[in-house]
Amino acid sequence: MVVALLAGGGSWARAQDVPVQLAAQAQAFYEQRADLDVAARATEAYREILTYTPQDLGCSLKLCELLVWIGAQAEDSKAEPYYRELIEVAQQARKAHPNDPGPVYWLGVGQGMLATVAPITEALSLVKQARANMRLLLSLDPTYCHGGADRVLGRIYSKLPFFIGGDNDKAEEHYKQAIDRGPHYWLNHLYLAELYHHEGYDAKAKQLLRQVAAGPTIHGLEPECKLWQNVARKYLIRGVSSE
Repeated sequence: MVVALLAGGGSWARAQDVPVQLAAQAQAFYEQRADLDVAARATEAYREILTYTPQDLGCSLKLCELLVWIGAQAEDSKAEPYYRELIEVAQQARKAHPNDPGPVYWLGVGQGMLATVAPITEALSLVKQARANMRLLLSLDPTYCHGGADRVLGRIYSKLPFFIGGDNDKAEEHYKQAIDRGPHYWLNHLYLAELYHHEGYDAKAKQLLRQVAAGPTIHGLEPECKLWQNVARKYLIRGVSSE
């Protein structure tokens, strides 16, 4: 009987060690996420960790980040499952951590991203939910993820047709606020540059693109910054007015 209890205890201890071992592996894969194949392995590791520790906020947020990273670089038809999983992960994290801004942010991001590939009736509902979550995030922590709430709200206002709430003036206001809160988070600048380009202000757009192309990278966000800087350089070479 004692032997059986010790054996059971040993098995329990080893099972509890699995998330710790996986965490190190997941982090190593995460740091190499510039390679999308490795990023996919990181998502698998974080998914597995959450089967052991479903309320692990850090792992949930890393998984959300990776799902956006992979989904945003996939074809639309292949991106949808990543965004749906992102929403599910963020919702679970929000239930476990209702006062943390992270799940609110990623839930809104997932809703906004899914709206770009979902059927129109679902998309309109998703946009409404995303906007509500970003307004909530502004009340919780307007600086979260380098002005994330303003960045997403700006995107919503710039992409919606005017007859269902699109407003370029509001989009510009939110993008500028995002830049103030995240001056080196270059996606803020790229979105504003895109808005200026579509409004015919190419000189302003080029000024922002030059800032992005020549700017520093954020520690821990090197793959994202490099991607955004490459996008800026591409448009500067082609000419910002090129389609």
